[in-house]
Amino acid sequence: MAATKEKMKWLIAGGDGQLGLSLKNALAESKIEFLALSRSEMDITDLSRVKEIIEKSCADVIVNAAAYTNVEKAESERDTAFLINETGTRNLAIASRECNSRFLHFSTDYVFSGSGNIPWQINSPIKPLSIYGQSKLAGEKAIQQEYVEGSLIIRTAWLYSQFGKNFYKTLLKIALENNDPVKVVSDQIGQPTNAVELAGLAVEAIANEIPAGTYHASNSGQASWYDFALQIFELAGADPSRVIAVATSEYQAKAPRPQFSALENSKWLELGVKPLSHWQESVVSAFPSISKTMS
Repeated sequence: MAATKEKMKWLIAGGDGQLGLSLKNALAESKIEFLALSRSEMDITDLSRVKEIIEKSCADVIVNAAAYTNVEKAESERDTAFLINETGTRNLAIASRECNSRFLHFSTDYVFSGSGNIPWQINSPIKPLSIYGQSKLAGEKAIQQEYVEGSLIIRTAWLYSQFGKNFYKTLLKIALENNDPVKVVSDQIGQPTNAVELAGLAVEAIANEIPAGTYHASNSGQASWYDFALQIFELAGADPSRVIAVATSEYQAKAPRPQFSALENSKWLELGVKPLSHWQESVVSAFPSISKTMS
């Protein structure tokens, strides 16, 4: 774990997801060696396989960018969600500990209840509403049980990028391809977060050898999904009046969502790490790369 930034080697579980792909780009830009593995290449729920691969890799940093993230389906697929988000996370923590590697894990704002209107502190009371949130919290607890001394848990929120499926890409496609109205929830407040920026912060955090522990990393400011959608439409040159604000109660969702999940994320400067930009600035800066995926 004492390797310099340039001589470090990273191993990314979930290397084909949007966060994994963002990390690959950030590491390549920093000229850091890495091995990024998809689920078919390393199933994190298989402890013996995880141990075998990580031991052979000799990686200084193990990253868990793999997760079960379908909030709705998790309500009916509880066992699968916990298998990936708890057992898989535990397996990576165990293997990281045995190889004396730093372990970097990404968690979620959904570990909080969402009641209130003040950004959630790292040590705020935990009370996930959904199976997804419960499974991610179980993953955090597994890390604390297995390898608290060598692990970073970074909670984030509302991720988007040019990779994979996400709200930004979905709404931009709607904005560009038709003239129909779209209903968007206006009473859930959080922080749209650019996965590319988050990946850069993660690389810097490891390079700066920040202490083990739990951290919050999201773009600053606060927004509803409706606010987020409006900005996407405006950037696309589409009529923003097509975006119709609706209440959460109008959707018959299986999974309950936190009404207010903004994270307190101002500690990074104290650690010598540049914090993420304001969410509106980041949505603008991401537009060129995301719009290219529309063609």
